Amino acid sequence: LVVSGASVSGLALGPLVPLLLETYGWRGALLLLAAISFNLVAAGALLRPPPPPGESPGPPKEGPGLVRLLRHGPFLRYTLAFVLVDAGYYVPFVHGE
Repeated sequence: LVVSGASVSGLALGPLVPLLLETYGWRGALLLLAAISFNLVAAGALLRPPPPPGESPGPPKEGPGLVRLLRHGPFLRYTLAFVLVDAGYYVPFVHGE
């Protein structure tokens, strides 16, 4: 279920990219694809580690949430995995046409 988003977006972007290229040209198509991808920033902002047991689910007491998040090992591995996947997965959309 977690990685099915890449497959679904691959199926959706397959016919969408040629349509965007015909309508907006390559610069406009890349801008629209970047805008679509930029919406994932909001979803990524929701990824944060759960509070430790016995701690209230309020704001963290150790400092800013971003610093705490960047020290969380599972989040860093998850982020690195998706950076590597996206680095190789993006090529077909750009050069496919």
